[in-house]
Amino acid sequence: MHAAPAFHVDNASELAAFIEARRFATLALSSESGPEAAHIPMILNRDAAGNPVALEGHVARNNPVAAIAAQPVRALAIFIGADAYVTPSLYPSKREHGKVVPTWNYIAVHVSGAVQAYTDAAALHQQVSRITDMMEQPATAPWSVSDAPEDYIAKMLNAITGLRLQIDAIEGIRKLSQNRPEGDRAGVLNGFAHSSDPAARQLAAEMSKEV
Repeated sequence: MHAAPAFHVDNASELAAFIEARRFATLALSSESGPEAAHIPMILNRDAAGNPVALEGHVARNNPVAAIAAQPVRALAIFIGADAYVTPSLYPSKREHGKVVPTWNYIAVHVSGAVQAYTDAAALHQQVSRITDMMEQPATAPWSVSDAPEDYIAKMLNAITGLRLQIDAIEGIRKLSQNRPEGDRAGVLNGFAHSSDPAARQLAAEMSKEV
């Protein structure tokens, strides 16, 4: 990940918390026939000390990603947060000297490491149950894997391939106008806070945390 020093995030706890809050990743792999990617929910595994050690998710068994991951291969999981266009019109410096250009603010985390495919039914059942329980927590009447007939779940598990990415590195970027003069940053914060774009308003909340 390329990130200017002002935007780079290397706090492991902060990055892990972002992954656990976002949970949806673009998993990219490369093969001899070219790159492949899957857009899947992924859950974070931690060791006894609470350190992030692996990501897990799954794809349909006929997904090309499953075939690539059957061989030793490295992968990149990208977790994207809110993003929004920044117009120079939000900068007071535009009116002062005009030497400004548009940009884009965003938050993202990259996780890289070796990925393994697996089809063990018990391991898949555990993974699917765990992510389902996480996602169903806010529901008024949470659905559980055990709510479905066992033979049906067995059939569904037989149609997917599990993926486990052993984490080598986690990098993050929070590009929130930190490189701009204070007046320009305040202008972006105010513009985002009053934007009709929900993502811009979300970024305004993130920017407020750093003021």
